[in-house]
Amino acid sequence: MRRPPSKRGPQRTREEERPTEAEDLGQIDLTNLFRAARDCGAEELLELLRQEEDRLIDLLQAERLPSGVHRYVRGGHYRRALVTKLGMVVVVITRIRDRLRRRTFSPLLHVLGLSRRRYSRDLRLACAEEATRTSYGEASESIQRSLNVRVPRRTIWNFVQEIAPWAEQGARSVPILETDGAHVADGTFVRSWWRGRPHEVNVAIRQRRSDHKVEVVGLRVGGAAGRVIGPEVERLVTDGALAYSPRPEVWHQLCHVHFLRHLTDLLRDERGLMPPAEREALVRELGGVLAHLRASVAKHSVDGNRVAVGLRIEATLERLGEIGHALDRAGLRQSARFVQDRGRATVVFAEVASRGGWMPATSNGVERVMGMIADRCKRKWAHWNRGLDNMLQLLLIRKTRPAAYSWAVRGYLRGACLTRLAPLGRPRINNP
Repeated sequence: MRRPPSKRGPQRTREEERPTEAEDLGQIDLTNLFRAARDCGAEELLELLRQEEDRLIDLLQAERLPSGVHRYVRGGHYRRALVTKLGMVVVVITRIRDRLRRRTFSPLLHVLGLSRRRYSRDLRLACAEEATRTSYGEASESIQRSLNVRVPRRTIWNFVQEIAPWAEQGARSVPILETDGAHVADGTFVRSWWRGRPHEVNVAIRQRRSDHKVEVVGLRVGGAAGRVIGPEVERLVTDGALAYSPRPEVWHQLCHVHFLRHLTDLLRDERGLMPPAEREALVRELGGVLAHLRASVAKHSVDGNRVAVGLRIEATLERLGEIGHALDRAGLRQSARFVQDRGRATVVFAEVASRGGWMPATSNGVERVMGMIADRCKRKWAHWNRGLDNMLQLLLIRKTRPAAYSWAVRGYLRGACLTRLAPLGRPRINNP
């Protein structure tokens, strides 16, 4: 007996019941999707710009002259190409004629700060930030790959010179909230276009006591190194350069790492007077003495036993004196003089701790900042002429002063005038 046909319709075969594999779904071209999304965003941007322009024109046409006629009247239209993060957009700009001053201008471009500019402010900021991470040429290629916008590297250089004074003004305007800390200074040299005349870069940072984070407070390219240190500095850590602390009342700490490194170089220069094995043992012993002092300060800063810190300081100075006399008897005059003269500066941080203060024993905080400078400005092909100061200002403030950099970005993107915010003689560039 035959079975009646099913009411559920025709049955699928075993071939048709095979599940769909991932390879059968095809491919999706993200590039085309991104291009379509960018085109939609550009159209939406044009519509928003048109609405803002109509609003500005309505505000202007509400003003009348004493005779009763409108002061501002429409004076025609023209097309203007603007380069934004969404690509190049062609905007129809309305020209407004001022009957009182007898001039013609565009209110939309005036408010946006693009009267004589082609690139939008957010694109200029993105290019300048990318230039602080890599070279100008690579920044141009990166912007073109990510935003599909071609910006020449010379133009990116101009963007850095324009935005850096904003970052510098932000560092002066936004105060450092935590005042308990110490200043650390260091210097380096960067190659220039003139052979034999490198740029001297001096940096001063403030290291906070709570989390040991660093904030750039001074930067100078060329000139005297001491000018990077302000008159408010009370505690200073350097690698031994006396040019940073001309005032005797400053607590000047000598970095332990540079102290041992310089002593090793002096012992190596006085060759033949001490075998390498004895030299390494001496430096290792001296490093242990300083490490014991740092451990004692770290321990007794918590329990508040300042007497123990004072005793450890005396023991450290006594041992440094013994090592200096031993080097003098061995004929190592330069090394002995260095230990005897500069040994006192290695315990300054402990003396500050015995009075309830704090300062680091090493200059590791500023060394991280010097690493940022070396990573950006000391490549094999990098030779700097103009623009080094602005590049370093933008790089270091963006890395170490986020609040100050955010202040600068907000003011720049809003189109404010920097000359109204900066003191006399600043900035070097007058933004519209």
